[in-house]
Amino acid sequence: MRRNLCRGLGLLTIWLAVLVPQAQAEHDLVLGIFAYREPAVMIERYQPLADYLDAQLPEVRVTLQVLGLDEVERAISHRQIDLLMTNPSHYLEVRSRNSLTGALATQIRLEHGQEVSALGGVVITRADRDDIAGLRDLKGRSVAIPGKRFLGGYQTQAYEIQQVGLSPTRDLALLELGSHDAVMDAVLEGLVDVGFVRTGVLESLSRDGQLDRTRFKVLNAQRLAGFPFAVSTRLYPEWPLIALPQVERATVQRIAMALFALTPEHPVARAAGIAGFAPPMDYLPVENLARSLRLPPFDQSPPITWEDIWDQHRPYLLALLGALLVVVLLLVLLSRRNRKLKRQREQMRLAASVFSHTHEGIMITSPAGRIIEVNRAFSEITGYSRQEAIGQRTSLLSSGRHDAQFYASLWEKLLDRGYWDGEIWNRHRGGRVYPQRLTISAVRDDSGEVQRYVGLIADITSLKAHQQELEHIAHYDALTGLPNRTLLADRIRQAMAAARRHQQRLALVFIDLDGFKSVNDAHGHAMGDRLLMELGRRMKAALRESDTLGRLGGDEFVAVLGDLDSEEACLPVLERLREVAAAPVEIDGQRLEVSASLGVTFYPAGEELDADQLLRQADQAMYRAKRRGKNRYEKFEPVGDGIPAPADGQESSSCPSST
Repeated sequence: MRRNLCRGLGLLTIWLAVLVPQAQAEHDLVLGIFAYREPAVMIERYQPLADYLDAQLPEVRVTLQVLGLDEVERAISHRQIDLLMTNPSHYLEVRSRNSLTGALATQIRLEHGQEVSALGGVVITRADRDDIAGLRDLKGRSVAIPGKRFLGGYQTQAYEIQQVGLSPTRDLALLELGSHDAVMDAVLEGLVDVGFVRTGVLESLSRDGQLDRTRFKVLNAQRLAGFPFAVSTRLYPEWPLIALPQVERATVQRIAMALFALTPEHPVARAAGIAGFAPPMDYLPVENLARSLRLPPFDQSPPITWEDIWDQHRPYLLALLGALLVVVLLLVLLSRRNRKLKRQREQMRLAASVFSHTHEGIMITSPAGRIIEVNRAFSEITGYSRQEAIGQRTSLLSSGRHDAQFYASLWEKLLDRGYWDGEIWNRHRGGRVYPQRLTISAVRDDSGEVQRYVGLIADITSLKAHQQELEHIAHYDALTGLPNRTLLADRIRQAMAAARRHQQRLALVFIDLDGFKSVNDAHGHAMGDRLLMELGRRMKAALRESDTLGRLGGDEFVAVLGDLDSEEACLPVLERLREVAAAPVEIDGQRLEVSASLGVTFYPAGEELDADQLLRQADQAMYRAKRRGKNRYEKFEPVGDGIPAPADGQESSSCPSST
């Protein structure tokens, strides 16, 4: 009996070892939040809510995950989240694919002490766009949206646009950017005409100091009593919180009690910017919107089978079938006689239609290179009419930019492969030289001899200009036009390589403005931006032609001084930089004064450094200048001098000739 008891205890121990981790896993709940803004913003807002639920359920560990819509779908399918807060339209999709009984609670937001349980969409454009005044003006415009699955960021606006007779997908040029913050930046920078965001985003960014509301205007603005946000659409219920089927019923009840117990004064509610949660609201308006826009889960029409058609229209189908049999018998003989002729005519008509109406220029030449035929698009692109072009050699279009070797290579590849494709510079009839995309194909007869050459021409001037614009945006500061951090790093590396190659010295100067924050606080960010632009222009003018001035951001600039025979050779340049930064600037009758603290380091020094290390050294030297009284420059020293910072309100105006 004792042996049996020991055996039973051993089996019980093994069983507990297997089941206890599983039971523990069932008590770990993951709260998923749809990230309609940047993940860092969402985590800051909703982490206190996850911590609150974790504290209210001692036996359950609640963690937070901020996910995009596609990530939410994958997490649900793998049962990696248990609770979900998302927008109402996405909730309808989740409900259609999972056995949900409904929403657990509806979020109530808090704005200026007012409880808000509804959301909508906002249509924004820049304040200086006088050509866009209403929703009908959006036809043909470029529109930035966070995504088509965002209720407040696209679907509510799309429904309103549909109501004024436009198609949101056909009449608008939509650009999906992934987040509301990206939409705001795209509109502000003029990359798109219009942006769609959800209600509350404008006010949140403005309240955080990240947005100047005066630079935007709201289209189709609605004045709804009791609603504190700017809105362009109808209102719909706020976000629901749902529990997925795997969560135990008792746990769901406790979560609901904890959510309903939240008050607007609770620290968790304040952190999330909400007033708490209410019992689930009626999401029928969202369902009606999704049906009207044919959004998931209402984007699929029910299948219609042949049996359905036969059952409903049997007499008519029988009569139609008999008539068709008679007609078919009569047409068979005629179709056999006319089929070949019709096919030939159709092919000729199709070829003529393509030739006449295509947007690409078409040029047909003889094997010797004389133009035989051109289409209308060719004349529009090159400026030469059909009468002027026919009979001329293709050299009529030559720009003179390509040498004989280029054309020899073109003909060699054309004869070898039967086609050539690439970019070429040609000359317009008016004298303008412009880039083209050119494709030349050989047309051969049955014996393989070349009969014709067909050239397809496309003017890519706008594409080239757009590429140059994108390259400029990627490498230059949008405010001052100076090289940005990326281009500046490349210039530093080039200057370091040149210094090593020519055995000269390189000085890297880190410039930080003194008192700029006071200007911003007293006169506003717009005045501060104009001051930065003027100081950037002055400091650039104070440098030599071979030097580089860039802006890292804020009031921080970096100057790269190359071709120095000694460290002392840069001192006059440093003094000029300090003087122009400290000189008064008058803007709109306002006299603005700041100064600059400069830190300089030299390359090469004792040890080999990379560009980032050199920049950090200059930064440290700049802070040393700050500590020593500002409005001066200091050289980088490996060990600090321990000089204390000046008393509050005191700035040194001294600038020694050496450090």
